Amino acid sequence: MEGTDVVFWNNDYNIVLICNLAIIIATFTSLRWCTGMISHINPSKELLKKDNPAFGISLSAAFFAISIILMGAVYGKPIYAMEESVIALALCGVMGLVLLAISRLIFDKIALPNISIRDEIVKGNISAAIVDAGNVIASAIIIRTMMVWNDLTTKDSILPILMGFLISQALLTVTTYFRTQKFTRKLGKTYQEHFTEGNTSAALRFAGRKIGTAFAITAASNVLFFESFSIQTSLMYWGVASVGMIIALSVLSYIANKVILYHVDTDSEVIRQHNVAIGVVQCLIYISLGLLLSELLA
Repeated sequence: MEGTDVVFWNNDYNIVLICNLAIIIATFTSLRWCTGMISHINPSKELLKKDNPAFGISLSAAFFAISIILMGAVYGKPIYAMEESVIALALCGVMGLVLLAISRLIFDKIALPNISIRDEIVKGNISAAIVDAGNVIASAIIIRTMMVWNDLTTKDSILPILMGFLISQALLTVTTYFRTQKFTRKLGKTYQEHFTEGNTSAALRFAGRKIGTAFAITAASNVLFFESFSIQTSLMYWGVASVGMIIALSVLSYIANKVILYHVDTDSEVIRQHNVAIGVVQCLIYISLGLLLSELLA
């Protein structure tokens, strides 16, 4: 049997793959450089000289987030046209770096204004790094969703993606605000104070909720069709559906916590006793339910 009968080989397709891999490597390289430039942090110093695990977690989460975003360009059937493939992946890479930087800025300055995530990470605060990781991964999930929903292949897709990103950031910020306010009223101490003190269990629960919410917003796009001739209407319906999905996730999470962690005072375990085991369980409950909600409606 001829080798070509067993192994698929197409010169044009393989050239596209090589170009895509080159763009991916360039994006990852740029991410490390941009992280240092934007945050005024020397990555080599943090990783090699200080052996800073918090920075390692934060940087790794950013790499993972970029990978999620790049999936928005390679989602579905392979793109054989060289020009379309390069444009799509290049747009994903550039937009991914810019939008993740913006999401971090919004998170630090608006969602959690009473704590400097960057400063805490430089200090080696693992909790702050986990919170940062949850934020960038959640943002990446939504950015990828917008790219797939809008079928990113041309520059015409940039505007609806940017508009969707701003709407999603508003939803994430509002949900974070209400959760932090409820948390403070109930327990008399802010999330920021717990993160500053290094409460890893609280950070895990917070990050899990953030990522789960991102999957809930993704679920909203699965039940709606994007109409390119009516962008504003599509995004308006998507925003309303996202709110409904976030509420549904909150209800499901409440029930799941009561069933899975029956007779467990989760607030006492996570907040007062810093029980990382319970924090991990709650983190995965939120992520799992958000993911299942998204897939069930796909």
